[in-house]
Amino acid sequence: MTDGDKTTTDKPVVSADKPKAPAADPSASPAAPAGGADASGSTDQYGRQLHEVKCASCGNDAKVPFKPTGDRPVYCRDCYMQQRKGGPGR
Repeated sequence: MTDGDKTTTDKPVVSADKPKAPAADPSASPAAPAGGADASGSTDQYGRQLHEVKCASCGNDAKVPFKPTGDRPVYCRDCYMQQRKGGPGR
């Protein structure tokens, strides 16, 4: 058999009916923690895991898209914006 007699192609065949992972599944996100979702199980609009914290300024509950380490203060949205606007050197 010669190369001209081949009936198959050398190109890979791509199946159009391949199932896709659901976009809303936070465990499929590379930013999701390795252990899966924590007890709160909430995510933001981008699928990032949200962590519940107390604002270091006003004491209100807040949710942030990162896991605080405790070595820096964490603020709610309102207090964070106030810190950005009125900080020294600005």
